[in-house]
Amino acid sequence: MYPDKYCIDIHNCERIPTREVKIGDISLGALNPVRLQSMTNVPAMDTEKSVIQCKAIFDAGADFVRIATPRIMDVESLKDIKKQLHLQGYKKPLIADVHFNPVIAEEAARVVEKVRINPGNYIDKRATFQKVELSDAEYQLEIEKIHERILPLIKICKEYGTAIRVGSNHGSLSDRILTRYGNTVEGMVEAAMEFIDIFTAESFYNLVISMKASDAKVMTQACRLLNARMLDNAMLFPQHLGVTEAGADVDGRLKSAVGIGALLSDGIGDTIRVSLTESPENEIYFAKKIVRNFSDRIFKFQVVSQAKNTYDPYHSSEKYNHIPFVKNKFAVISEKLNDEADIIFSPDLKDVEGLNAGKPFLTDYKKWKSLSKPENVYPYFEFNANDIPRIDPEYYYFMGISTFDIHKKQAVSLLEKPNFCAVLNFCTENPLGELRFIYKELKKINPDMPLIVRYVAQSVDFDELTAELGVFPGSGLVDNLASGLWLALPNKEHNDVDVQLDLLQAIGIRYSKAEFVSCPGCGRTDYNLEKLTREVKAAFSHLKGLKIAVMGCIVNGPGEMADADYGCVGAAKGKVHIYKGKVAVVKNVDEKNAVKELKRVIEGLV
Repeated sequence: MYPDKYCIDIHNCERIPTREVKIGDISLGALNPVRLQSMTNVPAMDTEKSVIQCKAIFDAGADFVRIATPRIMDVESLKDIKKQLHLQGYKKPLIADVHFNPVIAEEAARVVEKVRINPGNYIDKRATFQKVELSDAEYQLEIEKIHERILPLIKICKEYGTAIRVGSNHGSLSDRILTRYGNTVEGMVEAAMEFIDIFTAESFYNLVISMKASDAKVMTQACRLLNARMLDNAMLFPQHLGVTEAGADVDGRLKSAVGIGALLSDGIGDTIRVSLTESPENEIYFAKKIVRNFSDRIFKFQVVSQAKNTYDPYHSSEKYNHIPFVKNKFAVISEKLNDEADIIFSPDLKDVEGLNAGKPFLTDYKKWKSLSKPENVYPYFEFNANDIPRIDPEYYYFMGISTFDIHKKQAVSLLEKPNFCAVLNFCTENPLGELRFIYKELKKINPDMPLIVRYVAQSVDFDELTAELGVFPGSGLVDNLASGLWLALPNKEHNDVDVQLDLLQAIGIRYSKAEFVSCPGCGRTDYNLEKLTREVKAAFSHLKGLKIAVMGCIVNGPGEMADADYGCVGAAKGKVHIYKGKVAVVKNVDEKNAVKELKRVIEGLV
């Protein structure tokens, strides 16, 4: 039984006031602004480069900077980095990213303002993907051992005023959690809740929680379930949002905008990190674009309030209905001739070639009425209660409808028909609320009717457009509430079909090329991650359906690429391991030969 309430109102965006947490002098949570952060990607021991990167990240607009701290000697580097930054006037908080070793976390907590720990490998045994069958009593004993071992960190953080982020990752759950819950949303949340229970039992509340995954849907669902569990327990800690290993370029930006945008639309999220396999400051520039999408919007009181879920927000399922004559389950509609589009919209069919080539066309109803009804041309009209066209059951119709028309008697009589597809035209600044509302109401009228989202984008700049589309329609499509997308772009130089296909791939609805997962890199990365990521994408993008990972280090890499088909994981200075699934099949490959070896593995030559 899953909690029904994970946000204040699924139809209207309202920020959830979480517990306020102090990170140095900066307040996080409550109704404070959404805070931005990034992470350095050079070793902490290289204090000069670390300071340069921290300054660049802060100059871009970050509130915090995180630094990988894998070794005890790196804590001394943290002291030097902080000292040099303060001398140069940079006094915003630093965060230590710690894995495995509690001693490192305890020492770092005396130096920086916040420490990030991962329940999947902090004290608990790191995943080896082996079954660890425990009785309930044995399971509880393991939790008690973790509780006892974490007490010194709690004491130090109380003394120094240091905050803690409990960061649960889809790819790095412990064998104990994996055995009981699987690599699931439930497992991610349970791992975090165990640590939350320990901290609150010790009256430590300076906590931030995160649920991260490289899949935007999984990340979104985990954050929602965590929020629901916290609401049930009356302890709303602030959430840190991010799609980990999102990748680079437009793919990484879209994934991040979809996952982060979906949650901010639900009022969830107090600090965000966009993970890109690029220079860290780029993450801040794009994060600001995502947040800016919420700053001027009016969300409240435009759609009837609704607290109860009308869809499952915690699991993916194919809710949308297939348009009968479209071979792809999710349709793409274009206003230009394009081989990749499923349907071409042309209001007057002027200068349109290939009407008899089998490509479905959509045209204005009046134009369609004047034709001799060719098989591959379908009529589109917008609902008007005073002008209802004559409907012939022999033909298939597309009807544009708005939120305010859905309950009109004449509209209902049309929507009940089996030969119709509804096209949602938005009329408020809250399109997500409208889509959720229409989805719910349409299911009552005709549960088998396909629904097309028709969205007119506002952004001319491509990065701004990417952020806008991730926030919506991306946030609505995460829950499979529609059967297709019809996108209009203001900049005609942008290919609307390419943009739609990239968006659908980022969400995980429809794949038009290989799927790439790559981490942003950090101080643990010991090879040229950005260069290899570019080379791998260039070499294997055509392999539609494959998931290929490029990971920075051996700490998180194997676990967080575990659902990829193939991948490269940093192993040593200038070396990578080549993986097939969860198994390293070729080890210690020079990074210059990585693409060649990966190709041999994919082709089955190894």
